[in-house]
Amino acid sequence: MAKLVNIRTVSVPSIGKLPLADKPGTFTPGGKKRDHKAGRLAEDGGFIEASFPAKLEININLQGGIDLTALNEISDEDITIRLADGHVHMMSQAFITEPVGVGDGESKLTIMANSSEQIS
Repeated sequence: MAKLVNIRTVSVPSIGKLPLADKPGTFTPGGKKRDHKAGRLAEDGGFIEASFPAKLEININLQGGIDLTALNEISDEDITIRLADGHVHMMSQAFITEPVGVGDGESKLTIMANSSEQIS
């Protein structure tokens, strides 16, 4: 049976490892999007390339000792994401997009960066 690739750990330098919920969420590495560009003739066509940012949407457990203020102030941090297959990605100069709220013991955290890179 194939091994599922999912998020194992997320580390933020100013906070440490984040306590992930049972269903951790999604990570989309930054990359390029290509759209078709028609030419006068079929062989004259091509594509237009645009960059899109890296995005990390995770669910975290709000355990005792979690500093909501520190979570809400994540900005210009090098965030490390370790996947189940052993690959490690880094989002450089990442920032939080919306404040973290308190709910039923879990909260959603959305982090973005202009780019990401696989470091191992």
